[in-house]
Amino acid sequence: KSLHMPRGMLEFWLDPESSYYQEKKIGEIKNMVLFCALGFRSALATKALTEMGFKNIANAEGGFDALKNAGVEIVVKDKK
Repeated sequence: KSLHMPRGMLEFWLDPESSYYQEKKIGEIKNMVLFCALGFRSALATKALTEMGFKNIANAEGGFDALKNAGVEIVVKDKK
């Protein structure tokens, strides 16, 4: 399952104490691989979530472009 989480809202969406907590979207996350276009924002997000106590978090170094160039299958959902 993948979710789009804006970097500016990440800590709010994942903090149960926040009024912006996204429990329905997130459910019980067991593992997270974070990525952005080039990997810089996701590296910072990985650091922030680790500091918040989250475990099993990885950053896709090089971001979306690196994933695409490595041959990872990209599935595009139709916008509603």
